[in-house]
Amino acid sequence: MTSRTSLTSRPGLLLALVLMGVTTSVAWAQTPLPGGFEIRLLPDYKHEPLQGIDSIVGKIVKPDGLEIMYEIGRVPTGAFRLGGDYSNRAAALPEQNRFWLKEQTIGGRKFTIAYGKDHGLTVSTANDKQGVNFSAVAKNDGELVDVLLMVLSFGEQKANDKK
Repeated sequence: MTSRTSLTSRPGLLLALVLMGVTTSVAWAQTPLPGGFEIRLLPDYKHEPLQGIDSIVGKIVKPDGLEIMYEIGRVPTGAFRLGGDYSNRAAALPEQNRFWLKEQTIGGRKFTIAYGKDHGLTVSTANDKQGVNFSAVAKNDGELVDVLLMVLSFGEQKANDKK
């Protein structure tokens, strides 16, 4: 009997494949996000800003398909914390609730990536002032790769691209 090995059971291979796509030159459009950030969206995906109370929220969606939620918040300094402050949700996912947890630095930005047993993917990253958590439920390996390809392209908006 042959067994099918999914990419989710081989996180090293999955990240290597995604990183090849993220670090190679591709013709994806840069999409500005609030807070001075940008992300490259795959074809057919759209950015939808939402209304947050104490943080910046939105989603990246494919019609009748995958939905990636994000929340951008202030990186707290000192003991004083607000409700919308950033915390690394990927690292906070309990070990018994996840298949794997990985860290990778891309373009000088450190990403923490957790894949939960509920098939939820959480990606967290921060600079010294703001942090973002992305979350999505990937129904298959293709959706998992789509999330990683887009989310790992997240970064500060280049000065000449700011409007």
